[in-house]
Order: sequence, then structure tokens, then C-alpha cells
Amino acid sequence: MKTSVQLLLQRAASLLSSHPKSKFLLSNPIWSAATEHTLLTQEELTEINLLVPRLCESNHFPEAIRLIDAALLTNPPLKSLPLSVLIDRLTAEPDMTQSMSLLNHLKHNPNAHPALAPINQMFLVSYFKKHRFKEAMKIFSWMSRPDSPCNPDAMVYRIVIGGFCRNGKTLEALKVMRAMLGANTIPDTDLRTWVYRSLLREARIGEAQEWNQTLVSIGNGEHLVPESLGVYRNIQVENAACYCGSLHCKRVD
Repeated sequence: MKTSVQLLLQRAASLLSSHPKSKFLLSNPIWSAATEHTLLTQEELTEINLLVPRLCESNHFPEAIRLIDAALLTNPPLKSLPLSVLIDRLTAEPDMTQSMSLLNHLKHNPNAHPALAPINQMFLVSYFKKHRFKEAMKIFSWMSRPDSPCNPDAMVYRIVIGGFCRNGKTLEALKVMRAMLGANTIPDTDLRTWVYRSLLREARIGEAQEWNQTLVSIGNGEHLVPESLGVYRNIQVENAACYCGSLHCKRVD
């Protein structure tokens, strides 16, 4: 007699078998040949929302990941998938093996690329809530790689810098701010204030004042330097990035 876990895996495989899958998915023997469908029915979406939490509860993360990956081939609304449940469980794992597995699956699924930005944001928020700062930085680093289909945007910088500042990780926040400036993206008032206050909390008053003056010189999200001064602005952004680096080198533990 088949166990409940075996029946669960069989149902997941059966559900996937009726939808198109990439060669990557087909390389795993658990999934059978696909027939051509373009959309998930409401019944199928309901079943996915029931299956994924149960797969996670039984520690069958690879199957849950492949189920989500295949579902994203059909471009469903992200709200219709149990992504929050899956990501919450993945970020509770002792290592990042399964988290990176999901991201790398989606990296090789072009249909899933539009979903990567919100999924990465969910990963970041979840890791910060769990005070897993190294893991959050690894997600940011994955997004920053040249071959990443989802580079950091303003929201990602806000989540990461804010998360580090709120948790007393000023130098980590400066490292991300340096990457932000290196991408020629100017931090808004909130980000500048968070870093400034973090430096003050560490009694680095002179550095905080110099930091604030440096960013004021290049403008903020509300009052940018005019486009006619674009060359000057680029030089100032580079100088600010260098300044972030100099602060990073001054750490005293």
C-alpha cells in the first residue's frame, strides 16, 4: 500500500505532467511527458496551493520547487501561487541549498523571469525577519551577478539597506550603498537618513556628517543634480562610492 507521501508525490507528478515543462524539468525521471496546455485552471491552482505546503511539511522541497517552476511556465498571477508559504519554509532551512535551487530553476525558466523580482524581495524580507543577514546578503549578491536575469532595483536596495541599518549592520549597509552608487543609482532621503543614523548610533559622528555632505552634493531622490551637470554628477557618484568604501575599511570591532 502506498504511503501518504508517495501518494502526494504521485499527485504532484500527475499535475505537472499535464503542462509544458522545460528540458531541465524533463531531465528528472519523476516527471512524465507533457501535453500542451497554456493556462492553469482554478482547480489546478487550488490543488497546487494544497500540495506545496504538504510537500514542504514532509521535507520534499525539490518536488515543491519543481511544481512552482512548472506552474510559472503558464504565467499565472503570483498571488495565485503559495510562494509565501514555500519561501517561509525555505528560509527556515539550516542552509541555502533549497533557496538557491528555486532561484536557479527560475533562472533557467524564461517565463519565470518577471516573477524573480518579487520572489527575491520575498526572500530578502523573510531572511531579515529571521535575522539571517548572511543569507540576505547572498540573495543580494546572486541578484548582482552579471548573469542574473534580475538585477537589484530601488526596492531591493531599500529592503537590504533598511534591513541592515535596523539591525545594527552599518558596514553591511554601506557595502550595499556602495554597490547602489556604483550602479549610478542615487539613494533617496530615507536611505540616506537610515545610514546617517546608523553611523551616529555607532558614535561615528564625524563620518556621519561627512557622509551626509557627500550625498547632499550629488542630490537625493527629490532634488537631483540637473542633467546639464551629468558629467559632474557621475564624478560625484563615483566619489561617493569611493567614500563608502573608505568607511567600510574603517571598521573597529
